[in-house]
Amino acid sequence: SPFFFFFFHTMSLAADEQGKVFDRMPEAVETGGYMPVMTPELIEEQKGIVWELLRQFGQAITQGRDLTAVSLPIQLFEPRSYLERLTDAWVYGPIFLTRAAETTDPVERMKNVITFAISGLSNTGYPKKPFNPILGETYQATWPDGTRILSEQSSHHPPVTSWQLFGPDNSYHFYGNGEWAASFSGNSISGGQKGTHYVEFKDGTVIEYDLPEVHVRGMIYGDRFFEYEGMMLVRDKKNDLQARIQFKTDLYFPKSGGWFSMRKKVPTDYFKGSITALSDPRKVYSVVEGSWVGAVEFDGKTYWDWKQSLEKAKPIPVDTPLPSDSRYREDLVHLAAGKKEEAGEWKYTLEQKQRADRALRAEGRELRRKQALAAEAKKLGITVEELEARKAANDPKSSWW
Repeated sequence: SPFFFFFFHTMSLAADEQGKVFDRMPEAVETGGYMPVMTPELIEEQKGIVWELLRQFGQAITQGRDLTAVSLPIQLFEPRSYLERLTDAWVYGPIFLTRAAETTDPVERMKNVITFAISGLSNTGYPKKPFNPILGETYQATWPDGTRILSEQSSHHPPVTSWQLFGPDNSYHFYGNGEWAASFSGNSISGGQKGTHYVEFKDGTVIEYDLPEVHVRGMIYGDRFFEYEGMMLVRDKKNDLQARIQFKTDLYFPKSGGWFSMRKKVPTDYFKGSITALSDPRKVYSVVEGSWVGAVEFDGKTYWDWKQSLEKAKPIPVDTPLPSDSRYREDLVHLAAGKKEEAGEWKYTLEQKQRADRALRAEGRELRRKQALAAEAKKLGITVEELEARKAANDPKSSWW
């Protein structure tokens, strides 16, 4: 009946306090977030692995232990490196970054960069995790429009990934580096990519932004779904612009019915913010709102809507990549071929090699530290022991800090 259609349809909508409604993807969770398509077998397999981790590490793993330092079983992985997985969030780059490059209006440019960043979040909910990149590992690809994609693992601990994208005819330069952090907290994994994203244009404008934190719920019990939470900050110092966008707001649906009707919070994927002057936040140029699994609107005008069926750019690996390219990783290659046992063995081998390399680097740093101390002590005419004592006492006579 029309009543039941309206009732169930509105259950998958997000609204603000004025009644603004955003239709959301079928994968949207009623209370908010994105639920990836997973078979019951996959869900049970992953929850079994989580219970095994709990058995191994006890309460430490549920009280914020850094998961990037934990060796996880091969069953949790997809045959891609994180260097490639990064591009999932950038699938609308050829549309919105190109539009940003084409406009000369600073506010309009910021709107398109914000739309690029938020719309891509809807493409980041995957049931399996990518392989952690090895230090020095690289990834090279292009988009069909000619955009060049380059990424590299620039640090092992902490794990830091650096990237650069060059738009067609160098119309924009998208770059940055991010430290991936993830930790267990109760029934969830919390984390995200800590680091600033920069989009530079030919006229010298640089728009920078940070992403909100991500949470994966239902790791042990309940439904598995993704949420983004926190403040997204966007800045354009050249044009004195900034945006502050709150994810997982405290807004409610408009109250309907009689005096005893309940107010219902909007889904947690709802966001709202504004573009203002950086020097004076009271000067508001535009209001942005929407749902990261539904739509992005500025002042009531739609910039992205999931129903638009916009083309998602798929990376095309270059023909002659560097030998360090992630496609050559033996564990990844075997997993892609469906050989889980061999993939697991290679994953262990590569992890052991990384640990050995890390120990050698630490040994080298300690050797260089001792050599520098000896040189400094000789210059001051004192022993190394005396220099170290001065350093410990924060003696200004020593230049070794």
